Amino acid sequence: MILTCLISAVLSAQSPAFPQSDVFQYADLGFDRAVFRIEGLYSHQANAMRINDDLISKQGIIPSPTPGYVFHSRVIVEAESSQQVQNFANYIGESMVSELAGAPGFYLVHTNTVAQALEMATGLDAYLGDENVYIDAMRPLSARALPSDPSFGLQWHLVNTISPNYDVNIEGAWNNGYTGNGQCVGIIDGGVQTNHPDLQANHNSTASSTNSSSSHGTSCAGVSSAVANNNRGGVGAAYDSQWAGLLYGSSSTTANSFGYRNDINTIKSNSWGPVDNGTISYMSSAERSALTTAINSGRGGLGEVFTWAAGNGGTGDRVEYDPYASSRFTIAVGAIGDNDTRAYYNEQGSSMLVVAQSNGNNRGIYTTNYGSGYTSSFGGTSSACPLGAGVAALILDANPALTWRDVQAVMIESARLNNPGNSNWTTSAAGYDLNVNYGYGSLDATAATTLASTWVNLGPEVNSASGQVNVNASIPDNNTAGLVRTANIPVDFIVEAVEVKLNVTHNNVGDLHIRLVSPSGHASVLAKDRSDGTNNYNNFIFTSNRHFGESSLGNWELTISDRDSGTTGTWSNFTVTVYGHDAGGSSMSLSTSGLYSGSSSLLNVDNGSAHTRTYLAYSLAGLGTFSVPALGVTLGIAAPALATSPKNTNAAGGVTFFLQIPGSAAGRSVWMQAAQSGMVTNILPLVVQ
Repeated sequence: MILTCLISAVLSAQSPAFPQSDVFQYADLGFDRAVFRIEGLYSHQANAMRINDDLISKQGIIPSPTPGYVFHSRVIVEAESSQQVQNFANYIGESMVSELAGAPGFYLVHTNTVAQALEMATGLDAYLGDENVYIDAMRPLSARALPSDPSFGLQWHLVNTISPNYDVNIEGAWNNGYTGNGQCVGIIDGGVQTNHPDLQANHNSTASSTNSSSSHGTSCAGVSSAVANNNRGGVGAAYDSQWAGLLYGSSSTTANSFGYRNDINTIKSNSWGPVDNGTISYMSSAERSALTTAINSGRGGLGEVFTWAAGNGGTGDRVEYDPYASSRFTIAVGAIGDNDTRAYYNEQGSSMLVVAQSNGNNRGIYTTNYGSGYTSSFGGTSSACPLGAGVAALILDANPALTWRDVQAVMIESARLNNPGNSNWTTSAAGYDLNVNYGYGSLDATAATTLASTWVNLGPEVNSASGQVNVNASIPDNNTAGLVRTANIPVDFIVEAVEVKLNVTHNNVGDLHIRLVSPSGHASVLAKDRSDGTNNYNNFIFTSNRHFGESSLGNWELTISDRDSGTTGTWSNFTVTVYGHDAGGSSMSLSTSGLYSGSSSLLNVDNGSAHTRTYLAYSLAGLGTFSVPALGVTLGIAAPALATSPKNTNAAGGVTFFLQIPGSAAGRSVWMQAAQSGMVTNILPLVVQ
C-alpha cells in the first residue's frame, strides 16, 4: 500500500500532460539530455530532432535542430531487481518489463506509445533516480563509408601486385593455413544480404539476430568473410570464417547486439559511430554494461573481440571523441590507402590502435555489394574495420586461446611501420613505433598469425586508479600554459591502456586542449581545440593506447589549457586509471589497502603457485636490483629484508600476510614485493599512514 501511494504521488506530481500534436519535450536518452521536437508522439516509435539551444556559440549563433533521432516506446532502467521496476509498471498498467539481454542489471519497460514511455520515464526517474532511467532512442548514426575517387584493380588490399609491400600482407597467413576457420564475425550494421552468392555459404543464421539487408553491411561482410573458391567475385580476408548479421540502432538494440550469441560470435565488427563532426559523444550506460559483459564473459571468458571504424572526420575530429572507438575494449582501426599513406578522411588520436587498407589514396576496395553484385569503390574506415576483423579471425585461427587483450597485444607487436618518412613517427617510452595518424602502424596478417601461433598469454589484467583528484580551479582563458595537475599510481606493472575520467564545467569544450604525460615522459594528446560547442565534460572517459609497455608507477601529469578567448570554465576533478599486466613476468600480484602505524595491516598475494612457500620483502631504500639465487628471481627493490616469516599459499595460489606496524613508523616510505620460486609480484611503493 505504501509503495502504491508513493507511485501515485510521483505520477500525479510529475507526469506531463501531452497534447495531441507534436511537442517540444526535454528527454534523457542515456547518451544525451536535451529538448527534442517529437513527431508522432502517440506512435510506437517517433522521429525527433534535437533542439540545440544549449549549444549556442560565442557569437550567439544557435545551431539548427539536429534531425535523425528515433524515440521508441521503451524505457531503459538500471535497478537492483526486476521487481522494483515491475511494481511500478504494474501500477501504470499497459506496460511489460523484460531483462535487457547482454546488460545485466538493466531492464526494458515496454509501453504502447512514446508518450507513455516519456510518462513512465518521468515517474521512474523520481522513483529510482535520474542516472538510472532513460528513453530508449537512436541517435543520428553515420555509416563510415565515404564516396571514393575513381579507382581500378581488384583486391589490392589483400595482395598488392603493383606495390607489393602496401597491403595487409595476408598471403603468408593463408599459406600457413590460417583462413579464419572456426571463427564467426558478427557484422553489427544496418543488415547484410544473407542470400548474396558470395556470402550465403558463410552465413551463420544461429549467430544472427536479424535478416535485414543494407548495402553498407553487405560490403563490410564481404571484406571480412566473402567465400573463396566459388568462382564468384573476390574473397574475404578470413574467407573460411562465418559471419552473422546484427543490428545497431537504439541503445537497447545496440546493447543486445553487443551481447548476442557470444558463444558463437568471436569477433564483432562495427563500421559505424556518432557523426564525425569533431564533437564529443557519450555511450549509454546500457551499451557500456553490455560491452563490458561481452568482454568479461564472451568466448567462454576469453572476451569478445571488437573492431571499430576509427572515424572519417579527418583532422577536424579525433578518435577520443567517439566513446565506442576509443574504448579500451575495442580495436580502433584507421585507414591508409594504396600508397601506404594516410587516407584523407582518417582521424588522428591516442586511442587509435592500428590502421588497415582502404580507399583514400588512389584505388577503392573491391567487395560484395547489395543486389548480388560487387563494388570496387568501397572505402572509409568502414572498410578498414572489417579488414581488421578478418585479421583478428586469422589470429584466433592461429591461436584460439588468446584473450581479447592478447589479440590487441599481438596486433601491436606485429604491426608494420607504414609510410616511414612521415614526420609524426616517434618512439614510445617502451620502444614502440607510434604515429598519431597510424597508431602502432599497419596490420600485418602474416606477422600477426606467426606471432599468435606461439604467443604466451598475458597475465591476468591488473589495474590501479589514482582516486579522484580534486582541482576546483578556473582554467586561464586563451592561455596555452593552462592548468597542470598530477595523479599518482603507486603500483608497478606493465601498461596496456590508460583511462582519464574528467569533469570540467565549460560552455565550449572545443576551446580545451588536453594532454596526458606518463611517468616515463611520453605524451598523449587527448583533445585538441576545435569547434565543439558542447557544454562540459561530465565524467567523460578519455582513453590512450600510446603507453603500451610502459611502467605504471609514478606521477601521471594532466594539462588542460583553454586556447580560445571568450568562454571560461572550471576544472573540477579527474581520475587516472591504468590497466595492464604484472611487471614481474608472472601473474602473481601483491595488494594492500595500506599500512597503518600502530595497527595490524594486511597484504594479499594472489595468483601464485599453489601450496608454495612465499616470501614478503620490504625495502626502506627504494627501487633497485637484488638477485635471490635460491629462488631464481631478481627483486626490484634495493637492500630488501624479510617483513615477516614466509607462508605457504593456498590451493588457489593466495596467501595473506599480517604485519604489525610500529607507531613510530608513521610517514615512512617503504617498498614491498613478494616472491616464490621463479616468480615475483609487482612492487608496492607505500607510505605508512
